[in-house]
Amino acid sequence: MALYTPLSDAQLAQVLSRYGLPPPERALPEPKGSVNTNYHLWSGGRRWFLRLNEGKTVEDVAFEAEVLRFLAREGFPGAPLVLTRDGAAQTEVAGRPAMLFAFAEGEELERADVTPARCERIGAELGRLHALAPRFAPARPNPYRWARVDAWLRELGPEGDGDPLVAAAMPMLLDELAHARTLPPGPAGLVHGDLFLDNVLWVGERVSALLDWEMSCVDAFAYDLGVAVNAWCYGERHEPALARALLAGYQAERPLDAATAGALYAHTRYVALRYTASRIHAFHRATLSADRLAWKDWTRYRDRLAALRALGEPAFRALLGL
Repeated sequence: MALYTPLSDAQLAQVLSRYGLPPPERALPEPKGSVNTNYHLWSGGRRWFLRLNEGKTVEDVAFEAEVLRFLAREGFPGAPLVLTRDGAAQTEVAGRPAMLFAFAEGEELERADVTPARCERIGAELGRLHALAPRFAPARPNPYRWARVDAWLRELGPEGDGDPLVAAAMPMLLDELAHARTLPPGPAGLVHGDLFLDNVLWVGERVSALLDWEMSCVDAFAYDLGVAVNAWCYGERHEPALARALLAGYQAERPLDAATAGALYAHTRYVALRYTASRIHAFHRATLSADRLAWKDWTRYRDRLAALRALGEPAFRALLGL
């Protein structure tokens, strides 16, 4: 698990007291994730989720809180943020900005449970978010754009930090990085930025909550769609039925403008590069021992990138039914 900052029972009790809650009856570190320290807490007869934001600024966390407040006002199924007794959206824990969430009901999907109908529902939620975006005023640039990926790959070097498998992928990654330096423009606004299967909860066929808005920012809508296409529409290859259902759901809530459609292939490729690089970097440059770090298979996104490069834009547009 990713457990950068272990907390004692006394520390957890102190945190919960700021929310008017009694000491936890039970505390369980979250075994998934590789970025933050997370705890499931049981207190006052309810379940809560505490996140310590590792490596983030107070301003980063404040932006996410603004996003969550906005979504709540709009009736969008975002993560249920809890405020302290003083009305603050974040509090300091062990020198890190922390947030508390009410536990959201629902289940994550396994890859085998992804269907065209569920992809259509995900597309609709994403389209609805983008349709709401003009009403959201705060701004935060995407922190995972070209310069960040360039820095990650430079740290790895052509030898892939000594990993032969990474070294074999480096020529493709560096070529893609050069290709992605200037991406085609398109309409932009609030994006989720990380809409993976494990960031969506379901009750039956209904989406009950979209979680983990820490990567939310203001960026091209094509970027957000690229994340979703790669995350939801790829098993061993990109699946046309899933991709077309996702786009159909999206367009039911927000028409797909020509600029976003035209930028989608390039952004989807960039997303595959970005997640390949971030997953390699998170493991190879980690400060934690392997037993405290959640492993995420970077080769899955290497394979997505290779597939997209081989596909080409005309075939990609046909895949999506564009």
